[in-house]
Amino acid sequence: MNILCIDWALTNFHNLVELAHDGHRVYMMSDVNVPTAYYKSLGVEVVDWMPSHSEKDKFVKERGIDLVINQHPHVRYSVEGVKYVGLNVFSAHLETRKLWCRRGVEAVGVKAPRILDDISIPCVVKTRKAVLNSELHCAWVVKDEEHLEWMKRNWGFDKTDYYVEEYIDGIEVNIEFVVSGGKWSISHCQQSSGEEDAKLAGNFQHHTKHIRYHELSDDNRYLCLDESEKILDWVATLGGSFQGQITGIIKDGEFYFIEINSRLGATNSTPIFVRGDEYLKSLDGDPDLLGDAIYNADVEKMVVHPLIPTAYYPFHLHEKYGVSIPCGLDIINDKYLIAHTYRNQGAGITIVDDHIPQEFKDELKRWHWYE
Repeated sequence: MNILCIDWALTNFHNLVELAHDGHRVYMMSDVNVPTAYYKSLGVEVVDWMPSHSEKDKFVKERGIDLVINQHPHVRYSVEGVKYVGLNVFSAHLETRKLWCRRGVEAVGVKAPRILDDISIPCVVKTRKAVLNSELHCAWVVKDEEHLEWMKRNWGFDKTDYYVEEYIDGIEVNIEFVVSGGKWSISHCQQSSGEEDAKLAGNFQHHTKHIRYHELSDDNRYLCLDESEKILDWVATLGGSFQGQITGIIKDGEFYFIEINSRLGATNSTPIFVRGDEYLKSLDGDPDLLGDAIYNADVEKMVVHPLIPTAYYPFHLHEKYGVSIPCGLDIINDKYLIAHTYRNQGAGITIVDDHIPQEFKDELKRWHWYE
């Protein structure tokens, strides 16, 4: 088949590589500056972003596209006569309409942080809709006077467009999932730390500059699974075929809902552990096929940073040690480096596999790449 993937922030990587391996011709367009040479080396052809429906229609017709995969929560696109896999209006709203999503989650009995009357220290400020005044906004964390002044200076006191949640100092957890055919499957649970430092008010940074991943305790894993089941029973009723992520905070044995992303994390390096055609089958009504493959792999995740941003990445080590390749690289003058899009943001490279040998980590250090 000829496949067009509409990507958001390089959340699609191993799925496209596996589709190419299975003999499909795969095109990807994204709203970020894609490392074209790296994707091309893996069999995926990057095309320019096409903002209008007419541009997409022309491309679909000229390239004979058989399937559109849309994992971009801010883009609605389908064309008659072409198979569609991806988000619909309501599943996209899980990410793009944060207050609406929060209310839906609370309605199924899952706790969320208290909503506050005003911005104060500490707190978290969120737009009701992710896009405000034609700009995409993340949540902002307010932890000191400097953050508070920035928020009031830039956002004012009119809360018609945003709301304020209490800041809960607990354990951040992420639950990755697959939804298709009105069913769901959990693919991964993890504990993470550091992402809030990338969202401090007035100082947004790429999440991989700070984030670290940790294994959940058994008690917290069971709590995540129990609470996510309530959320996903509702999410699956909204329709769509997609992979996504629930984020929560655990404090004193209680789970608090933070947000849902209607896609996986940016520069997503998690392997799918199935063939490309099996990936398509999973998103066509069999979410357990993909969800169970990833969950049973019980993946390890590590984030590495170079000593200097332009350092060469030792790509050959992945073949040497049998470790899955990462997203977020580019090829420049036959050398592998962090993609230019992220180099100036202090971003790192996320490496994910069912097992990452210590020898691989040791050799990365000898090449001056560090956790």
